[in-house]
Amino acid sequence: MYSKIVLCLSEKEDDLLAKQIAMLKERHHAEVERISASDAAGQIPHWGSEVLFISDNEDLLTQAKARELSTNDPQSMKESYTKAMEMLKALGMKGN
Repeated sequence: MYSKIVLCLSEKEDDLLAKQIAMLKERHHAEVERISASDAAGQIPHWGSEVLFISDNEDLLTQAKARELSTNDPQSMKESYTKAMEMLKALGMKGN
């Protein structure tokens, strides 16, 4: 369970990513914080298991993973969402 979702993106999230973040926020009852890469670099050493770090910056993700933090990247999240929607459609369900 995460109490905080930290986003560090070089560009503003698109609609699909925004939906996924909103779902994560609701599921975990977590606050969402958007920060810059320089702020993230300084904060990573202070985070614990309550933080989910989402970033498109590979160096920052590597640092976070080295501290055994939960991480994700927007591209992987989009791919997972697309696969899930394809599976639902294959089962005859509609989703978006």
